Amino acid sequence: MQPTREAGTLDPAVELWLDPVCPFSWNTARWLAEVAEASEFDIEWHLMSLAVLNEGQTLPPPAQARMEDSRRIGRLMAAIQGELGQSGLSAAYFAFGTAYFDHDVAVDEHLATQVLKTAGAQVATVSSMSDASLDATVRRSHEASQEALGMSGGSPMVTIGGRTLFGPVLTSVPDRHTHRALFDAITALANTPQFSQLERPRASQGSH
Repeated sequence: MQPTREAGTLDPAVELWLDPVCPFSWNTARWLAEVAEASEFDIEWHLMSLAVLNEGQTLPPPAQARMEDSRRIGRLMAAIQGELGQSGLSAAYFAFGTAYFDHDVAVDEHLATQVLKTAGAQVATVSSMSDASLDATVRRSHEASQEALGMSGGSPMVTIGGRTLFGPVLTSVPDRHTHRALFDAITALANTPQFSQLERPRASQGSH
């Protein structure tokens, strides 16, 4: 890890667990990526799955459609990660998120083709979205997220210095002037063994 603002101070190991189709995770991922770039530390990216989390649940049609997107894109991301590792997964995720959230592009073969191209995949193909054999890989990663948290939890989750928290759930990307302050606050919470939960009503349900 690289030194941050204070000489001799090192950022802890940071991991982000997310389902690519979760809008709140899109906000969290963009915020955390900007903090990491400014502070010169790396993020370890992990897949989790809202489709797996909600198995057996009765959901309204819009949520059912989102779960189908979760399953198909989870397979695609697993295939890309299997071929290209962390760098491929993060490149694919940001290509997907920009199209899916920022431009309301539907999950289809065209979108998958663009994601694969951006990531630089040579082995993974569009057919990965319908390859059920990849479900086991996604499920293992999802189960690892639940084990890291120590309970059932949704997307996103952040692990800082080996301690995992659900969230932060962000309704939009915070102002750049508060990026690092939010990260430091979450790090302090993660490092406080007695801390369990902190929540307030959402001011907006938006994904941007």
